Amino acid sequence: MAIVLDIETVATDDAAKLVEPAKNLKDPEKIKASLQERLEGAAKYPFTARPIAFGWCEEGEDIERVETCDGEASERHLLKEFIPRIWNGHGKDASQLLVTFNGLHYDLPLLMIRCRLLGVPCPQIDIRKYYTPHHDMLQRLTWNGELEWRSLTWFATVLGLDTSDAFSGKEIAQLYEEKNWDAIKAHCASDVRLTRLVAERWGVLKAPVRVAA
Repeated sequence: MAIVLDIETVATDDAAKLVEPAKNLKDPEKIKASLQERLEGAAKYPFTARPIAFGWCEEGEDIERVETCDGEASERHLLKEFIPRIWNGHGKDASQLLVTFNGLHYDLPLLMIRCRLLGVPCPQIDIRKYYTPHHDMLQRLTWNGELEWRSLTWFATVLGLDTSDAFSGKEIAQLYEEKNWDAIKAHCASDVRLTRLVAERWGVLKAPVRVAA
């Protein structure tokens, strides 16, 4: 059995103190621009990001589940419940596998880092691409990085899938500032659905049995 996973994140509160400009810059304006660019991308780096939404679904299901957290207390509580659920029996001989899009470079490191920072028990998962049973669809679709990386929506479009989504990942920070949890949940659920459909289309997952109306 496999479980499809996606996480929505925002930058940590101390991200502005942690970001550094690109190396070898001398011009003050270029340094300022580089810092701003790095800060805007802080939510995409596991050590300067924190989760605000966890989405998942199980193989063979058409239902996406999403839970949200706002602040460390609710994040810690959710991690304690969420980690055993997705990592139950995870390992080389696991019966339950994880399926993500860019999970080896982002989702899994993020979860392990946040667990350690918040004192939540979490197994150490080997995220090297040849040493994990995890199915990272970005790795699969690019032959382990031999081809250029593209977005989940881009691959889903090429595969002929419906990519309708009222919101994009670039809007998550603003949606979080507005406390628009319904929109955040909707986007996270959409990413889980697309990841599952891409995995089904690529033969990694079995499609659910759909009964005609």
